[in-house]
Parts: sequence; structure tokens; C-alpha cells
Amino acid sequence: MRSAELRATLADQARALRSPLALADQLRAGVHWLRQHPVWPLAALAWLVLRPPRHLLRWLPPLFGGWQILRRAGQWLAGRADRKP
Repeated sequence: MRSAELRATLADQARALRSPLALADQLRAGVHWLRQHPVWPLAALAWLVLRPPRHLLRWLPPLFGGWQILRRAGQWLAGRADRKP
């Protein structure tokens, strides 16, 4: 009976993680898709470069920030993969 109560408690607590884990899965799938289809981000970058300079200057800070986030996420994921047995 105690085990059933513990399983029910665990199931209730696990529901709180469902949404963040689903988001993490979507982000991972998006990164995987980008790695499989590198032409799309390169085409977007080419489009930005071919635009007038004022457009590029407006988009440069968010692009740099996004690149930094992706780089840190990749390092974090690589570190997690190294720790797995």
C-alpha cells in the first residue's frame, strides 16, 4: 500500500516536468533538423548579408546572442554526454 502511494506521488510530481521536458525535446529536434538541413540557416544568413547594411546592423545583436546561446547549449550537451556511463 505504501508503494502505491509513493508511485502516485511520483506520478503527480512528474506531471510538473512534462511541459519543460516537451519544450526541451522540441528544441533538441529543432537543432537536429538544422544540422541535417544546414542550407536553410546559411540562406537566411546570406539574405541578411545581401540586404542593405542598416538591416544587418539591426539584426546583428539578436543573431550574436542566439549564436552564443546555441554555442553554450552545445557545450552543455557535450559535457552531459561525456558524463554518461
